[in-house]
This record gives sequence, structure tokens and C-alpha cells, in this order.
Amino acid sequence: MITGKKFIILISILILTLLLGMAYRYSPYKIEYLGYYDKIWAHRVNSPEKLESALKYFKGVELDLVYNEQDDILDVTHPPVPSIGLSFEKYLSYIDVVEKPYLWLDIKNLNSENADSIQKKILKLFSEKKYPLDKVLVETRYPEALLDFSKLGFKTSYYLPFGLTEMSPETRNIELKKITNILDEQPNLAISSNYTDYEVMTKEFPTRDKYFWITSSIRKHGFSTPKKILKDSTVKAVLISYKVIKGHR
Repeated sequence: MITGKKFIILISILILTLLLGMAYRYSPYKIEYLGYYDKIWAHRVNSPEKLESALKYFKGVELDLVYNEQDDILDVTHPPVPSIGLSFEKYLSYIDVVEKPYLWLDIKNLNSENADSIQKKILKLFSEKKYPLDKVLVETRYPEALLDFSKLGFKTSYYLPFGLTEMSPETRNIELKKITNILDEQPNLAISSNYTDYEVMTKEFPTRDKYFWITSSIRKHGFSTPKKILKDSTVKAVLISYKVIKGHR
């Protein structure tokens, strides 16, 4: 039988556990990444409020962009989340710090057909801000669209087909051959994917620069996996989930 005193203790432990869980959830600092925060960037920073907060703790942020060709606007949004009408030009105006952060631009609809228009657009914006291009990573699923970005001095990354680890050996080999051919044609092109494909990527492309994201809970990715990835000198940055009370999108 649980006495009144024991009941109070159990409730207190439960409340404390919940509070610690919430604190960990919203904390920018996670135990599994300690010692490697020079490589840790904030994931999906798609609002002014989240950007302002993230810049206090991270050297780099990732944001999602969709190019509107008709209006020649880069919209900061991640479909299917509704747009809030935040242009990339306006977004950059919120970066009012001396030491410019690293930017990871996940341009959702960047392809060979609109690459020239997007390139001119962001080059103009960065030139006006005197933003160092070597601190900007441009990522897309369509690597042929990245050639000119690399030539201009941007960092570039090929967003690899998802789930290489889970594919059948036959399907994976087909995909790896395609990736190898692309990388042979673009020696400066990095590769990026979810952390679950790290083992395949490091085995097949051991010297290639890599970018990853780890947005799962610690119950899934544990402590050792992030440490192993972050120790790898070819891994240049890892995105982690960063939650804020206001402006989380």
C-alpha cells in the first residue's frame, strides 16, 4: 500500500522527470554533442524568432527555401507547412551580427532549369550584405544544378537519395553507381543525408566532405553514434533539432 508520503515522493519524481525532459527538449545543448559544438548547426530555422534564438548558440543554421519564379522570390518555408510570407531577403536582414553564421540553404525546388535565376538572386543578396560565400552551403537533390554555384565559391552538397541503408543490395548498388558518376564529374561537391546512412556513405565515399542531420530523439540515436560521426574529419557539419517556444515552424 502506498502511503501519503510515498505518494508525494512518487509524484515529485514524476514531475521532476517531466521537467527535466522538457528542459532537455528545448535546450540547445545536448549531452551527446558536447565537445563538438563547432560542427553543430540548428535545423529548420525558418522564422525570425527562431533565427534570433539560434544565433545565440550555434555557429550555423539550416533553412528551407522555395523559389517563386513568377515573382522572383525565395520564400523561407518548408512545404507542406503554410508560408508566412518571409522572403530570403528579409530573412538576411535579421542576421545583424559581426561574425556571420554558416548558412545551409536547402532549396527545395532548385533544379537545372531555374538554377541560373536562383544563382543570380542569391548572389545579388549576398553581395549586398558582403556575406562570405564560403560560409554558405547550397543543397539540392539535383546536383547538375550546383556546378555554377561551386565555381562562384559557394559550398555545395548533393542531397542523396534517402534510405541507402534500407535498400536491397541490388538497388543500393545501382544508386551508388549513379552517385559515383556524379561525384566524379564534380570533385568539389559534398554529400548530405540523414545520419542513418553514415556507414554506407563513409564506406563508399571515405574522403568526400559530408553533411548530416540528426533530428531524432536520443532514445533512437543514442550517445555513441553522434560521437562517431562528429569525430570524422570529413563531416563538416551536423544539423540537430532545435525547438523554440515562439516561432517554431
